[in-house]
Amino acid sequence: MSVTAYHFWSPTCGPCKVIKPAIEDLKEEFPSVSWVVVNTHEDREGLSRSLGVQVVPTIVVIARSKEGATLYTEKHSGTAMVGYYRILRSAMRSVQQ
Repeated sequence: MSVTAYHFWSPTCGPCKVIKPAIEDLKEEFPSVSWVVVNTHEDREGLSRSLGVQVVPTIVVIARSKEGATLYTEKHSGTAMVGYYRILRSAMRSVQQ
């Protein structure tokens, strides 16, 4: 089972710069989460579009079973850090059940 967090940001985004230290704290607090950082200005793979990201900062969390089935998917945008913690905790619980 695995949890991946896609962190979408932009170098021209003021709120992205403001929450950057808190995002680094999240990475330390959830060490078993695989983090993929996506600069939306250089998103050649089209992850922003495929995951429905329209604003930054946004984190999309996807939890998958051992077989690869999606167990949980959620996204949160903005500077309210409580939302990021909530979706990460929910994803972790979904893989522990």
